Amino acid sequence: MRLSIAVFAAFILTGLPTLAAEQADFETCSKSKEPDLTIESCTRVIDDQTLAPRVRGHALFYRSLALETKRDLKGVMADLDEAIRIDPKGSYAYSRRARLYKAAGDDEHAFADLTAAIRHSPGVALFYNRRGLFYLEKDKYEFAVDDFNEAIRLEPDSVDGYWNRAQAHENASYRARAIADYSEVIRLDPKALRGYAARGSMYQSQGDNELAIVDYNEILKLEPKADYTLYSRGIAYRDMGNFDQAIADFTAALGINPKYTPAYHERGVAYRMKGDRDLAIADFREAIRLNPINSTLSRNALESLGEPTAAPGAPQRGVLDLLK
Repeated sequence: MRLSIAVFAAFILTGLPTLAAEQADFETCSKSKEPDLTIESCTRVIDDQTLAPRVRGHALFYRSLALETKRDLKGVMADLDEAIRIDPKGSYAYSRRARLYKAAGDDEHAFADLTAAIRHSPGVALFYNRRGLFYLEKDKYEFAVDDFNEAIRLEPDSVDGYWNRAQAHENASYRARAIADYSEVIRLDPKALRGYAARGSMYQSQGDNELAIVDYNEILKLEPKADYTLYSRGIAYRDMGNFDQAIADFTAALGINPKYTPAYHERGVAYRMKGDRDLAIADFREAIRLNPINSTLSRNALESLGEPTAAPGAPQRGVLDLLK
């Protein structure tokens, strides 16, 4: 919840209280991790009308963080409103208030506050990332990319900047650009599982299964029990015609998560492609048993093998049932 003091360094270099008592209160207000103590010290700073509006605005901001930990959202909004009123250039208050507006579904005011934060502090990458995510959510990918570009320019080693831009590129179907950005995420943070997972999925979606497998292998080195990665690698191996390795991966995924219905279905497909009809039928039936409502693919697979779609002795499902 509480942002690093380093983030606010530029804000508290000027206009600090000059008296020792005021300095102590402001230090406690800005650095304490105890909400009640933060609120008490910040309130003393806020109530001191002799202090500069900028200083009192900071105190209002920090008190709002403490109030949020106590779930006093009305108090949070009131403090941010007041911080902006007395210090209209207090960009972090705009950014924080934008998040509250967004959570309340007020996108218009949220966007306006994010833009105000950027206008008053154009050198803060965080604000561009946040507004870019807003654009991304609204499917305005080009605007999102522009904001993420600026965030990366300001912080070239920002993992979040590259990740966010990759998401925008992927959603805009710029596959090569998305892959390049996911590669930067991995370069900057070699243990970033999300980078390998996203890039591997991109490779796989365009048929580059060998490259996808390389990324999935990296994930499994870091997280051997990643059942979804085993499942995804199994599909890649199967699509390459390596049915035995695919079956081994689906089986390993099911060993970790025995109720992983898609793994039963995809293993059944691998068995069918390999020519093991009985094992394929068994897996399709298990997928149907585990998830009888969302099992159309497995039912269709059984029908293609000339098998009934219900287990022996179970009530038969008619055509209307299959369409549900």
